[in-house]
Amino acid sequence: MVLDEQVVNQYSTMFPMEIRLPVMALKDDKHWAVFLYLLEAGEKRFGEIGNEFKYNSNNDLSPVLKDLVEGGLVRRYVKDGDEETDRRATWYDVTDLGRKYLDLLERLILPGPVPDRQRGKIEIKESGKFVLAATKFLEYKQGTKIKTEYCG
Repeated sequence: MVLDEQVVNQYSTMFPMEIRLPVMALKDDKHWAVFLYLLEAGEKRFGEIGNEFKYNSNNDLSPVLKDLVEGGLVRRYVKDGDEETDRRATWYDVTDLGRKYLDLLERLILPGPVPDRQRGKIEIKESGKFVLAATKFLEYKQGTKIKTEYCG
């Protein structure tokens, strides 16, 4: 069965693409694994990421990194005069949005306080449902909206 594209478009455009893209970027275990690896390891060159995952072709890794970059969770950049290779190298690193996104997912879904993993997290004492609005967060406690400032 095929869904009607007009109806799909009608509903999918109800939410801004800037919010939908990060969700779509983490569509399977490969995407999650590369994202979490970069989160833990810090900035890495393409080849270093490939070595970690023992990839056998760029066709395995490139689409995953492209999705993560397009979703805004990872940034791709070039450094001139890399010390090891003395040539331009492509690097990848998790963005602030990627870090905040994961923090919000943890706090939204996991019951109780979420342990701090020393990643410059938002300091919130309890878990709950959160909605990101620019740099403000709305915290829902017992049906009441409370505005809190982002402290990071």
